[in-house]
Amino acid sequence: MAGAREDAGPVVRPRSSHRKQRNSETQRAALEPSQDRSRRRNELILDAAYELLKTVNVEDLSHSDIANVAGVSKASVHYHFPTIAAIQLQLGRRLDGELSDYANQFRDHRDASSWQDVVRGSARRARDWFNDRRPACEALLGPLLTRENRLAGITYNRQVGSSLLAAIRKTFVVPDTGSLEEVFSYNGEILDLFWSRSYLTRGRIDDEALEESLRASLGYLRNFLPEYLPKRTTEPEASRVTG
Repeated sequence: MAGAREDAGPVVRPRSSHRKQRNSETQRAALEPSQDRSRRRNELILDAAYELLKTVNVEDLSHSDIANVAGVSKASVHYHFPTIAAIQLQLGRRLDGELSDYANQFRDHRDASSWQDVVRGSARRARDWFNDRRPACEALLGPLLTRENRLAGITYNRQVGSSLLAAIRKTFVVPDTGSLEEVFSYNGEILDLFWSRSYLTRGRIDDEALEESLRASLGYLRNFLPEYLPKRTTEPEASRVTG
């Protein structure tokens, strides 16, 4: 055919169905609420999704079911969250914050005898937190409905890794290696791999998955940290309160 580009490659037509995660529109994320009433409606919808995820899989959620539980119109749910993937994304962010708040309750690791103990203790507490909250497993470990959801998970693992590294540095003298933040970010991806598989196949993060994830995690981290780190006698400068 005249004028056709030989290197153009196959043309992919937009899907005709805009249900759930199959929306081809660029507005996949939730509409940012700007007023108190809108924010309350936003939270009400997320609360309803959380309740449904106690028994329903995230890919089976519908705007109609969420509207019924929230006590709002289906159009209102669509207005705030054009896709189910947007609901998963926003709910995941909320749950990320709750898990971070929970983890911050255990920042004191002075009784830990090694950095490996800090990693093990942090992982076990996070595992138990997930197992007590099926909606969190669905939102964060279940099927990821869009690329944006996956990218959000990478961002979260970077934050979690930074927090874990800070906890280790608070108790132990860690070599000054500039790449450790990224290393601990990848470490979160390792845990996710085992935990997501266990949840999807067994409905929970069982002891076997936890131990295998720790085996892989510690094996990876040992490439960058020595087996033994001396304990600190004083807190690192960054953790001291000034003023």
